[in-house]
Amino acid sequence: MSKKNDKYDIFLSHASEDKPVARELYNRLVDKHLNVWFDATEITIGDSIRQSIEKGLSQSEFGVVILSRVFLQKKWTQAELGALFSLEHPGKKVVLPVLHGLSAD
Repeated sequence: MSKKNDKYDIFLSHASEDKPVARELYNRLVDKHLNVWFDATEITIGDSIRQSIEKGLSQSEFGVVILSRVFLQKKWTQAELGALFSLEHPGKKVVLPVLHGLSAD
């Protein structure tokens, strides 16, 4: 369900290895009528991946980040996380973490 050019409620950030978990979360969020930027639905053949991600980040209210060991090891996902944190300011939380295979420790 692509909604290009719209504002997004959520930017869904994840490592490609966590795609099954991300897809399940995406489906549940869409079922709740949220407009979600998800790479599998928003990036199409011929698109600039970087530009698509930057546009999704800039047009999203919140970023749901699926934090996993793989996520924490990749440069691309770290860049997305950094971009989401840069959108935060006092009184405005943007990053909503979801732990996957990690503990709060």
